[in-house]
This record gives sequence, structure tokens and C-alpha cells, in this order.
Amino acid sequence: MDGLSGVASGMAVTSLAVQLLQSVGTIRAFIRDVKGASKELDRLAELLDRLRALLEDVRDVMERQTALQGQHFPAPSNTIFSSLKSCEESLRVLDMAVEKYTRTQGGNISAVARLKQDVKFGFKTKDIAGFEARIQKEIEYLHAALGLNTTSIL
Repeated sequence: MDGLSGVASGMAVTSLAVQLLQSVGTIRAFIRDVKGASKELDRLAELLDRLRALLEDVRDVMERQTALQGQHFPAPSNTIFSSLKSCEESLRVLDMAVEKYTRTQGGNISAVARLKQDVKFGFKTKDIAGFEARIQKEIEYLHAALGLNTTSIL
């Protein structure tokens, strides 16, 4: 891979990491704002906090690695980009659920209608375990990809 394409791939990885950080922030804020959130939602928010910290590390490493590429540093690993794309897909499902719920909450909604929506959302907590498993898997993939990337640098 020539230097220019390596820089471009590093920038693409950094850009995707920033997008994912924004998605995680939106989802986390929504979960934290749910009144009387279940312990399952709290666990999901904590897992998203870990993912956010890891994404910040990925962004930082990719920015540094891309900046140092002219000094014989290898291009960022394609595995990181693949892991971030997988993470994006996993977050998309959760992001769509949050967007759908917040859209129904917009405007002038009566207290009864809001309560019904809150209860309806509460019944979907069985899906939270699936979200948790997917996010945990993405965290593990990102850790492995960062390890491979570090090995290529050494």
C-alpha cells in the first residue's frame, strides 16, 4: 500500500471512529434519561461507556499512526476498519430503536400517551440482552484488532 492510500485509510478509520463515538453518545444519553431505567438498561449504558472509551483510544491511535506514516510506520490495520464497520452495524439497530422512540415522544404528547410509550419500551427490555451481547462482541473484536495493529507497528 503506498503512503497516500495508507493516510487515506487511516483518515477513514478515524472518521468512522468519530461517527461511532457520536452514535454511542446519543444512545447513552437516551438510556441515561429513561426514568426508572431497569438494571438491564444500566448495564447496557455501562457497556456503552466502555465502548466509547475504546473508540476514543482507536481514534487517538489512528490519528497518531497516520501522522507518523511518513516515518516508516505501517498503515493502520484493515482489521480495525472492518471491526469498526461491524460495530457500526451493531449500533445501527440500537440507534434506530432510540430514534423511533424519541420520534414518538416528540411534540405535545399527553401524560397518558407518554406512560403507554414508556411501558411499551419497557416490554422490549428482553432485547437488551441481545444488544449487550452484540456490544460486548464488538468490544472484543476492537481489542483484538488494536492488538494486531500494535503487533504490525512493532
